[in-house]
Amino acid sequence: MKKEKSRGSRRMKQVILVLCEGETEECYVDMLRQKYRLPIKVISKIVGQKINQRLIDRHKKELRINAADKIQCYLMYDADVKKVVDTIKQCDATSLLSNPCIEIWFLAHIEKINSQIIDVNKCLQKLQMHSEWNTYIKGSLSLIQQEVLWKNRNVAKDNIVSNTESGKAFSNLSVFIDELNKQQD
Repeated sequence: MKKEKSRGSRRMKQVILVLCEGETEECYVDMLRQKYRLPIKVISKIVGQKINQRLIDRHKKELRINAADKIQCYLMYDADVKKVVDTIKQCDATSLLSNPCIEIWFLAHIEKINSQIIDVNKCLQKLQMHSEWNTYIKGSLSLIQQEVLWKNRNVAKDNIVSNTESGKAFSNLSVFIDELNKQQD
């Protein structure tokens, strides 16, 4: 007679929901999802700047299979529009903000960011001065750019200020990287 194997209980990984502003953020989170191999659901563009708690709750409800499921929600946005930032801070989710744009976070992967006031165009110009980024187009990441972002993700945390209260260049995406590193262990 065959002996039956006893199965250990399967522990479902918590789901990470990232609501973001646009295609660039979606590309970045998708790259992280592939590299970390974690259950990350990205909702992009649909949300845009129309973010609110009701929308967040609707997306969480769509992901929830049973009451025990844990869904961790992040809002990834550029901090250049104060009204949107104020709305995000009132929502029940972790805000991932970059000022003036997510490209400041990308730039932190290759150089130290001093806390100066910088606009989107200047940030893009600085990023494109680096050889890996000279062909960069918003909304897409080449394989080389993805490799730079992956290999230097922990370096970037030390290269940029994470204080979201200042009007200067900052990004707190290190919070997200720390969480993904923790979940991977």
